[in-house]
Amino acid sequence: MKIEIVESSVGHGPRQQILASYIVNDTIVIDAGSIGFVSPLDVQKRVNHVFISHSHTDHLASLPIFIDNVYAPSPECPIVYGNADVLDCLQKHVFNERIWPDMIRLSGEETPFLKMEELHSETPVEVDGVRITPVAIDHIVPAMGFILEDDQATIAIISDTDPTTRIWEVVNQQKNLKAVLLESSFPNHMGWLAERAMHLTPELFAKELTKLHLPARVIAIHIKAAFDTQIKKELAELNLPHVEIGEPGKTYEFH
Repeated sequence: MKIEIVESSVGHGPRQQILASYIVNDTIVIDAGSIGFVSPLDVQKRVNHVFISHSHTDHLASLPIFIDNVYAPSPECPIVYGNADVLDCLQKHVFNERIWPDMIRLSGEETPFLKMEELHSETPVEVDGVRITPVAIDHIVPAMGFILEDDQATIAIISDTDPTTRIWEVVNQQKNLKAVLLESSFPNHMGWLAERAMHLTPELFAKELTKLHLPARVIAIHIKAAFDTQIKKELAELNLPHVEIGEPGKTYEFH
């Protein structure tokens, strides 16, 4: 399995993951924060399935742009997956004619722009050779982490969560776990904000990892750009084995 952390910063500064998107085996995307900005356009056109973890803007910002970019007048179109809250948000607050044309309605009248499928926690979906199990996590809106399995590896993507429990229980049942991508959004001195926004700090990141009982690489993701240097410093000071900082623009391969 290969996973690219999609870069979302522009200019000549350091690469940063300001918006969240992960390309899996070329044809699957987890979160649509930045997939609609990827060049060349052929990369976007290879994507068949988009899984949205929750309704916050940094995880779906470029979805309308992506749908517009890949549209062709044919029966084929991307499928967008999300929990009931995500699908309701997309209909009411994105594809509502004011923010963006109602491509959901248009998909029922002409050749489709997109199809939408509801996800249910712990009910797997199989697409393009990957079995994806959404698991509810604890965030300020209904959110899901994802466990991805193919014939080579199992990967967990756990982003935008408060300290949580159930997804670790499911992760620990996996037989071929190779990596966990786990968020660390705020520096330790902003623990008060992390608590209110239901995110993790490096200290909480370390506590979450005590719930992981299998050997695996751990890749820190969703590092807020405003606190990038401090968070990375605090993660390094944890001296945790197998922990690394996710690199936007890098493709990770797991066998």
